[in-house]
Amino acid sequence: MGPADSSYDPAEASHRALRGIQRELERHPAIDSVRGFPSGEYTRVVARVATDRLDVAGDDATLTVRWFAGESPDAPPEFSFHYSDETGDFGWHHEPNPHVDGWGHFQDRAVDENDYAYEPHGFSSNNPTRVVWEVTSLLMERL
Repeated sequence: MGPADSSYDPAEASHRALRGIQRELERHPAIDSVRGFPSGEYTRVVARVATDRLDVAGDDATLTVRWFAGESPDAPPEFSFHYSDETGDFGWHHEPNPHVDGWGHFQDRAVDENDYAYEPHGFSSNNPTRVVWEVTSLLMERL
């Protein structure tokens, strides 16, 4: 939107979305704890995955979520849900990437590899709460 919508603040909108994402992750049984960073105006949230409740080796697994609401209220959000542990990392992203057509993609890299492998991925929604549950479901399937 243009100058008529001077009340929209992309940083505040992103922070609100990340606070909502934090609340949803705190409710998920596969998550031990969630913290927002930096304190006061989040740019990301980091969740510790409950490896003891899942069949996951190791105890240092995290899911890092970034969400940028966009420069205007009608802009599509850019976001990523990225899992990491001792064996490597992978994640679901909604952002421009030269390795795939469109914005939605999945990327995966083993710990002994330098490059990611990419494949397109479509999200059913751009609503932060819905994306949390969609991605955590995909994460549980993958783990």
